[in-house]
Formats: sequence, C-alpha cells, structure tokens
Amino acid sequence: MKLHYSIFHEPLLDKTTREKLAEQMKNAGIQKLWMAGFFSGKMVDIEELKEAKAFAEAHGFEVGSVTIPIGHPGNALNPDDPDLDLEIPDTWHYRVDNRGEKVIYCGAIDSCLIEDNGKAARLLREAGFQEVFLDDDLRVGNFNEFIEGCYCDACIAEFNEQYSRQETRASLTTLLTEKRDAILMKNWVAFQCEKVSAVMEATHREGVQAGIMVMHFGDERHGIDIPAIRDRIPNALFRVGELQFHDESFTKPYAKAEEMLGIAYHLNFIDNRYAYSESTIFPPRSLKEHNLVYKAKMAIVSGLENVLFMSGTWVLDESYWRAIADALPVLRELDRAVAGLVRSYPVHLAYGTNGAYAEPIVPTSLPVLAGLPVKPVRADQSSEGGELLLFFGAYELTAEWQRKLPAYKQVIFDRTAAIRNKEVLGRLTPNEAHISIWDHEATTRPSEDEVILLQQQVGKGEWQFPKVVKGSNIGLIGLKGGDKVVLCNLLETENEGVVEIAGNRVHVTLKPLIFAIVDGEGAWTEYDTPIGIP
Repeated sequence: MKLHYSIFHEPLLDKTTREKLAEQMKNAGIQKLWMAGFFSGKMVDIEELKEAKAFAEAHGFEVGSVTIPIGHPGNALNPDDPDLDLEIPDTWHYRVDNRGEKVIYCGAIDSCLIEDNGKAARLLREAGFQEVFLDDDLRVGNFNEFIEGCYCDACIAEFNEQYSRQETRASLTTLLTEKRDAILMKNWVAFQCEKVSAVMEATHREGVQAGIMVMHFGDERHGIDIPAIRDRIPNALFRVGELQFHDESFTKPYAKAEEMLGIAYHLNFIDNRYAYSESTIFPPRSLKEHNLVYKAKMAIVSGLENVLFMSGTWVLDESYWRAIADALPVLRELDRAVAGLVRSYPVHLAYGTNGAYAEPIVPTSLPVLAGLPVKPVRADQSSEGGELLLFFGAYELTAEWQRKLPAYKQVIFDRTAAIRNKEVLGRLTPNEAHISIWDHEATTRPSEDEVILLQQQVGKGEWQFPKVVKGSNIGLIGLKGGDKVVLCNLLETENEGVVEIAGNRVHVTLKPLIFAIVDGEGAWTEYDTPIGIP
C-alpha cells in the first residue's frame, strides 16, 4: 500500500501554513504528492511549481504531476469558487455535442491541443517531474451509456476522410443512437479513442510516465481504450474510476457495491502495480471522514496498491488528515493481510462485448449485495477462473459471448437478458443443459427480497466457491485458495449473515462499515476504524 494525495501547488508555498500541512500529511501516511502543473491549456508558473516541489521533497514526499489536459465539462472542480478560471485557450476549439452545442470548458482534441500537452509534459520533465497523470478528465464522453465524441465540423470531416464516409452530424447522431450500423459505431469509437491515446503519447514521448484517470466504468464509448493504451504505453498509469464522491450516494449499499464492481472491472485490464484508486471527495466536504477511510479500505481489498486521495481545488481539512492518521495502523494491517494474494472471482457478471456496442454502463449490483464473489467481465476478456456466469440486464448475447458459454459450469439469464436474446437462446437452450432462465428481472436498486431470491437461485447448484448464504449487504471478495475471504459490511449499522467457506458455514456479526477476513474454520480478524459513525 502506498498513499498519495493530489494537490495544487499554492498550499505548499504558503509559509504560514505549509509546515503544519506537511506534518498532517506525513502523520496520515501520505508518501507521494501529485501537483497540478497544466490547467486546461494554461501552464502553472514553473518557478513556483519547482519551489513547491522542492519543499515537498525536503519534507520526504515523492512528487508527481497532474494535468487537466483538455478541460472539464462545466465547473466540476470547485462549484464553490465562481472565479475559477476554466476557459480553454483561444487556439483550442470546444468539443461539440451531437446537438451541435459547445461543451463549455472542454476542448476538442486536435493537433494544437495535443501539441500543447506535449509542451507541458516537456516543461514538467525539465522541472524534475517523472510522471504525469492526465487527470480530470481525459475523455470524449460523459458518464452515460451512449457513444459521444466531438461532432464539430472539423472532427466529422477528419472522420469521413479517414474512414471514406460521407456522414453529417445528423446522420451520425441517428445511426449511433439508434445503433443501426455496427461498423460505423466501431469506426467512430476507434476514431475517438485514437485522439485520447494521442494526448497520452504526446506526454509519453517527452520522457515522462503518462497516466490517465478512467471514469467510472469508462471504456471505448468515452474514448478510453485501455488495452490499446497499454499496447502503446506499456507502463501507463491508470486511476481506476470510482463515482460516489459524497455521502448522499456513497452511504447507499448498492452504491458501494457498484464501486466495488467498477474497480474489479477495470482491474481486468490493468496490472495492479500501475493502478491507482480514485478516492475522491466532491463537492468539498460532502463525504464524511469515515467514508473516505472506507474508500481506502475498499481499494486495498480490491487489490489496488496505490490509494490516491483527491479533493479538487481545496485542501483536506484537519479532520480528514486526523481520520486517515487514526486509521493508518488498521489500513496497514489490512494491506499486509491481503498483499500479494490473488483475488478470486468465480462468479462472472456479463458486461457486454465492447464499449462500441453502447450497452448499459452500470451492471446490477445484486450479486455483490447477495454476497457472491463476483466481477464484471466482457466477452473480449478471459473467462479464466469463472464457474458461474450471470447474464443479467439488457446485454446482447453476441457471437463472442456464445463462444464463451461452454467455459462455464452454469449460465443464468435473468428475465431482461432472456427477452433481449430470445431468438439466440431459443436455438441454444435445447442443447445446452447448463443454461437456465431465472424468471426475475435483476434491478439496479435491489431489495432485500431480491437478494434472497438470487441466493436461493444460486443455492440450487453444487458450488464450492465461498458465498453468503444468509444475509444481505455483505460484500465478499475471495482470496485464491478458496478457504479465506474478505467481507465488507456495506451498511452503517450492524449486520449479520452466514458465510459458506470451504464447505463450512460460519455465522458472522459485522460491526457498522467494518471489513473482516474470515476462513472456513471461523477464524476472524476485524479491521475496524469507527470514525464518526452515528
């Protein structure tokens, strides 16, 4: 485990407060600071940046840099600061959506923008920075399931020339939103992904290790092709996208479950050593201290070795540093307990085939809430280790998925998936005894009754993998070997359940928001940080 913090350089120049801030961060176990160096087309004063870097290094911190390479739609950095300068340079042009409207504060990726990012990387390297995270937010789409991109006249003309087409904004919008032309969808997505990758390569070519923040379940439809980026930049860094940045969402069990699924999904593509958490609070002070600590625990048990705290343009208050410092011994104990252990997910949740298909972006959290060792898997990913495949939701049973079905001992389709793929299943099911239809529609906000129904459905099989057989809202991550699991209480109240491990049933009583490691003999270790629980 390595703890990181993203920060603007100004607090490290304030001689009245910086010594106290440095002490707070050191006490909280922060080892590396990521300092903003290039802000929506504007370079931070290099001399000031070097001075802040020197101060940080003199106090024992490693230092990397963070940039905002294309801008960010809207004021998503600090809505409390209306004077924040978010305008992009006059030499850039705005991204245009499919309605022909400018995406304010967000640049379209063209040769000028790419060149400016390369120049910024060169200046940062000359200032002594060896890594640059292209952060908030290198993508060409927002958090939704649709294919977006830049629909300005220049980008459409470039696309038409590259792919020998004669599309207009109107034709692209119709064909992409109505999914009428699969080849066009793939070509448009590849065109957008190439632009994002080009920004990263401009940074990489300047001799710095480039990184990218990947939005929650971000993929090709948003211009983010992780495998392609890794092919071109093998040591690229990735922030694994999370979403619930404030208490209003994060306190809900399904939201924590979705975050667990999102982390597991992105780790399918990425080596752990290059993966970072996105442990973010936004808007300022909207996430309680104990929930920020919970985010750190969730990152650790999911297999992330780098926990990166982010708070936008404001510096974490003393209460947050104190909460992290108080939790630090437990975080380190939890890290030691799972370090080097392979996470085991014998249950796979079908998650489409490729981002270009624009299928639902967030899968149901039901299998997590039901205590199954589950991760989302795409058809173009390895099914190694998978025993049970849950095909839930409006995902297409493509030819790629059909070829993978025999690799699983059982495949369960929920009602939505069965209706979506009625014709294909009609051909397959008579000959495939391991395929079954569950006459239930898995929802996005699962109820207690729905959890019980899924546990009963899975219980019909003779499975050896660990799972919760009674109780709900208990996340379970298997550790390879099958005789030990990590449990996460997703509730802010005490929670009870029965866990089946290695053929034995273990009754567990979980304190609010606690993490625990349990084995088949009932041996139990708690990782409890009771901070601010009502």
